[in-house]
Amino acid sequence: VTVPETPETQGMFNFGQFQLMKDSAFFINIGRGATVELDDLVVALRDGQIAGAGLDVYQIEPLPSTHPLWKLPGVLLTPHVAGEGPYLEERRTDLFIENCKRFNAGLPLKNLVDKVNWY
Repeated sequence: VTVPETPETQGMFNFGQFQLMKDSAFFINIGRGATVELDDLVVALRDGQIAGAGLDVYQIEPLPSTHPLWKLPGVLLTPHVAGEGPYLEERRTDLFIENCKRFNAGLPLKNLVDKVNWY
């Protein structure tokens, strides 16, 4: 599930959500750091509510070196790099050029932000 960061989604992954997961589950977040209550995630991992986690984004960035997640078994932490990949710059450039053409032709633009919904 891809979840944008909005006022409604901040902290949506919390201890209550982790309790609903199987104890063999791994929680993965490469989306928005503010959607996860890190302290609740630590408790869920320590209590065995879930088996592990893989995080690329954090409630606080950079994740402080003293944060307990760094030392928990079953946790993989990466430095906010999941958005990188092959052809990313080319795809961004292609979208920019396409939107320039659409704008000049009076056509609707692609990937408009819905400011009411924050994404």
